[in-house]
Amino acid sequence: MKGVLHVHSVFSDGEESLERLVQMLKSAGMNFVAVSDHAEVFDEERMEQYVKLCAELSDSGFLVIPGLEFALHGGDIHILGYNITKRVRFQGMEQLVDGIHEAGGIAVLAHPPAGSTNMIGPVKTKLDGIEVWNARYDGPRAPRADSFQLLRRLRRMNTTVVAYCGIDLHKIGQLRRPVYVDVNTERLEQDAIVSALRSGHFTLHGANMAIPSTGDLSFVQQLSIAVKQPLCRPWAG
Repeated sequence: MKGVLHVHSVFSDGEESLERLVQMLKSAGMNFVAVSDHAEVFDEERMEQYVKLCAELSDSGFLVIPGLEFALHGGDIHILGYNITKRVRFQGMEQLVDGIHEAGGIAVLAHPPAGSTNMIGPVKTKLDGIEVWNARYDGPRAPRADSFQLLRRLRRMNTTVVAYCGIDLHKIGQLRRPVYVDVNTERLEQDAIVSALRSGHFTLHGANMAIPSTGDLSFVQQLSIAVKQPLCRPWAG
């Protein structure tokens, strides 16, 4: 089952409606999407509308998984909460990650900035994933080596944390060269997809690269990233 993660809609700062996004993603051959509009713009009523629409747009051929993106440290750190159907109230990073888990969600550090190791201290052993490839920040041609280094450091103390990718879609043109995950499940059901994502039973794909969720890169992949990344540009569409 193929799907894209980290997608924004008109519910926050995305350019397209959820309905339009689903149409385009189906046309692109995807089976599911995990949306992650910015949490700051949601109240209880808006969250209820959001979750309801995700359910209405899901059917036997396509699945829409609701989620939110949370900003911390003045916006320097962003954490994605996939598969949450309610707002999470928090006063700090650890309380946020705990709240995402209590809501049945997956907590992923998005587009990690330089120096994020020190900023995420309270949740190093609690995060489910690191977004090692964000197509909007890193460009669609290759991920950044720095993100894999962060993942390796975290896996020394948290063996369950895995590598995620995200399209960070705000404009429909970003679907021309998407990064996506190929999930190891035969059931297009929310519990099956979420369980596979949480346990790392998936592979990251983009620019003719297939990266395991462990983040273990082959020598050829490391060389390709080293060559490509200096030439890459963040999404500017």
